This record gives sequence, structure tokens and C-alpha cells, in this order.
Amino acid sequence: MSVLHELDELLCGDDEEYDRLDLFHEAGELIGQLRAADVPALLALWQARSLCWQQRYTQASGSIDGAVLRTLLSGLLQIKETPHGVFELMTRLPATADASPLSDALLDYAEQAWHANPARQRQIQISCWSCGLSGRLLKRLGFSAWKEAGL
Repeated sequence: MSVLHELDELLCGDDEEYDRLDLFHEAGELIGQLRAADVPALLALWQARSLCWQQRYTQASGSIDGAVLRTLLSGLLQIKETPHGVFELMTRLPATADASPLSDALLDYAEQAWHANPARQRQIQISCWSCGLSGRLLKRLGFSAWKEAGL
């Protein structure tokens, strides 16, 4: 059985069993074994599965490989109706942002989400701060500090 198939079965499992058996540990181990080549199939699952599945994935992704994370984020940003997970997965990126196309795309996404959904502004701030994009987002939004932005 492939790692992705095994992970999918685990994340689709019964809520009570998943919680009772702390299966997020096993899910985390499987996520750590994924490779960039698995991401197209992972993205297909991401779109086909429930919000619960996506939440379980993001919660268990502490050991996700950096290349898999970047490829997954890039793929999620390409989905027209971006599903759950972008801001949650951004916190897994290194704390120092780079000048990559991915960082620019994440900034674009964060800026759009900031204006579109004021209720998520705290989450956007935390996600951008954790991966080093906070200062760049503040500039784009026209603020000098988060306090000025109301946070």
C-alpha cells in the first residue's frame, strides 16, 4: 500500500477512533514520508475530501518535508476556490521568507484574504509572521505596525 493511500485511509477514518487512538501521530509519520512526486495525487485528494480530512492533514503535518510543503502550497494556491489549509500550512514554512515566486504568491493570497475576510485577519497575521512575510504584508496593506492595523 502506498504511503499516500495509507494516509488517506487514516485521515478518512472514524472521528472517535482517530481521536481515541491518537492517530494524528501515525498521520504525521506518513506525512513525513511523502515526496514532491506525491503532491499531484495529494492535491486531487485534497479537493475530493472533506474539511475534516484537510484539517487532520494540516494538524498532523509537523514533520512535512520542505519540498513537499512548498509544492503543496503552490498547488493549493492554483485551485480557484482555495480550500482550507494555506494559512495553516504557512506556519510550517521556515521563519525567514525568501524572494521566491511562492512567497510572492502567498503574499498576494494573504492580501486578498485580508480584505475579503476581516474575521480571519488574526490568523493571516499569525501565518505571515510565522513564515517571515509579516513585514512585507504590512507594507502591502499600508500599515507601519500590526497595532495600526487593529491587531
